[in-house]
Amino acid sequence: MISARPDAPVHLIRVNAERRAHADYIIAAQCAMLLVLWSDPSRVPSMLLDQGKCDFLAAKWAKAKPLSKLPADVSSRMASFYTEGLIKQASSTPLEIRVANICHRLCPSLREMQSESFNADFRRNSEAFSPKVKGQAPVDVFTKNITMNAALALNWANLSGNRICLLPYESAGFIEPGRRLLTFVDSLPEETSANHVASVDAWADALSLRSLYRWDFSNRR
Repeated sequence: MISARPDAPVHLIRVNAERRAHADYIIAAQCAMLLVLWSDPSRVPSMLLDQGKCDFLAAKWAKAKPLSKLPADVSSRMASFYTEGLIKQASSTPLEIRVANICHRLCPSLREMQSESFNADFRRNSEAFSPKVKGQAPVDVFTKNITMNAALALNWANLSGNRICLLPYESAGFIEPGRRLLTFVDSLPEETSANHVASVDAWADALSLRSLYRWDFSNRR
């Protein structure tokens, strides 16, 4: 999804051909995302990374196992990838939860497609528990990633009534950490950009990522 801007005053949504089977839900979800982020067109939020602090954290993770066993340039590159990936996940997952709630409430005809889309995502997310994938990242990176995924799974279980997606998180002990993150979204139910920003900040605080970014607010009226 590409948001409108002064030189291109339309929103544009493109769906990857691999996700065509779920295109209607994906488009509905992207539209719901726009409704949240643009709830106040005079303050449309975007996240800007503090590169210096991101580099500092990445350098710390590059020295942690298992990255410390790799050549220095490889470990540095992977640590930077993990750092920026976690910040993006902390920004996008609370919004994904809000969007799932909106679509489930307002688009009942798309619920089957929504379920298929989420189940496909959860299958991909569960690959992080495999020894090969789990062993590639520092423990702190793995823990933060899985905790956010657990919050997403908990929200979907609450919506759908299907708790199968929770099984890997229950067995690994991530349900309660995930529930704490979900509470930050549930406690601010109004679907506004201000509540989105507050939820992201609460997640970032809980995950010790808050110092790595700042918000920029654009007037898009």
